[in-house]
Amino acid sequence: MNRREAIAALGGGVLTARVVFGQDEALPQTPPQALPQTPPRLTPQAAAARIKPGAPPLLCVYSGCFPKITYAQLPEIVRSMGYDGIDLTVMQGGHVDPSKYMVDLDRAFQTFQDAGLELPMVTTSFTSPSQAFAYAILYVSGELGARFCRLGTWPPQVASDAGPQIAQMRAMMMRNDLTQFSVTGLRCNITPLLTNHAGSFPGRSIPEAEALLNGVAPTAFGYCFDPVQAVLEAGSAAAWEPALRAALPRLAAVALSDVAFDPKPDAKPKPCPLGEGVVDWKKLFAILSAARFHGPVSMYRDYETQNEVKAMEKDLAFARARVEEAWPQAN
Repeated sequence: MNRREAIAALGGGVLTARVVFGQDEALPQTPPQALPQTPPRLTPQAAAARIKPGAPPLLCVYSGCFPKITYAQLPEIVRSMGYDGIDLTVMQGGHVDPSKYMVDLDRAFQTFQDAGLELPMVTTSFTSPSQAFAYAILYVSGELGARFCRLGTWPPQVASDAGPQIAQMRAMMMRNDLTQFSVTGLRCNITPLLTNHAGSFPGRSIPEAEALLNGVAPTAFGYCFDPVQAVLEAGSAAAWEPALRAALPRLAAVALSDVAFDPKPDAKPKPCPLGEGVVDWKKLFAILSAARFHGPVSMYRDYETQNEVKAMEKDLAFARARVEEAWPQAN
């Protein structure tokens, strides 16, 4: 009998005896108290069995949205909000410190799996497989059931006046890091992911990242595609679509947020709730469905709001509606 069964048995209104004037008297049987409903534990094997062609993507929350809440407290919040799972930050300042992986990483996975939540991806700050704890995090995360490990953001490119040789050397170093990550991922049964990032960052565009990954199999290294970053990089509201189509052969996960363009001259784009920006979400999810994408969707909120929970629930409802439109056979 496990702990949960024992508690259920003890709550089942067992007859209790007491001594009255030297004799045993049975107390009246009381109705059992209802125990809180908890879902069955989602083992890595059960999570893997859910992955099949045509399955809709998992709508997960990026745990960085809850920086002040411990991972032990997150499952109840995530479940009550309606997410399918979580994208767990494993980095200094995140929910799991890599240096404490021997205890906290396993506990974090068990906490979410016990709550019936998926944990398909961890997000790290690693930019080299030789960094401290990088191999351990990839290996343990893969063993515990995560399919993907999102890597960090490489340092910005060197200034143009540094010379072409310096820039070429930096590109070669990054290519070497990405190649080594792909080999490490195969050994650890987890796929490393690179996220496109607007600005002077290596891999800021999918074609640039593809040049660095030339010769690396799509099954060994993938993308976590961020449509907003593609829009910001090109400065065009429609730029997400060609970038997404270029990423499809390696597409493993999607990072979800939205951005609005201010019509005022020289105004910067502003983060906004899902559906209030420039991304055509109905078209984006239709493309994902046609490509039989079934990886995790990591949702994050980076816009200002007076009620964070309500805002995130509204974003989730919007994303859920788009998924149900694009995957009607799953309803």
